[in-house]
Amino acid sequence: MNEIHRKNILILDPERDIGELFARALESRRDCKCYLTSRQEEVVDLLKDISFDLLLLDLGTAGAEDFKLLRKIKSLYPRLILVIDAYLHQKELVTRALSLGAHGYIIKPIKIDAFRKKIDEFALQVHA
Repeated sequence: MNEIHRKNILILDPERDIGELFARALESRRDCKCYLTSRQEEVVDLLKDISFDLLLLDLGTAGAEDFKLLRKIKSLYPRLILVIDAYLHQKELVTRALSLGAHGYIIKPIKIDAFRKKIDEFALQVHA
């Protein structure tokens, strides 16, 4: 019964340690299942196989080749909540990602409690 309300979150971050940190932070106190990948080539395949509620996408990966991956995901999965994680110095690219359809962003480094709260805010949009 709990499976019905569980959120599936896909985390794409080329730095595996960061992706694992995000996943542990969410799974330890949230009713969600996190899937990790460090390769953008795997994202579309995973999205085909599993119904995700939220995608946490590293800005460096999302912004590669003029936001090609972000554009593709938005066109194939327009209802997917897309959250960018970025560093403060990437503010202009964050603005660009938002203009292309990302729902929000998280600035790294981030404290775990603040991270959980932000993801909860975005997750509320899933069924809104």
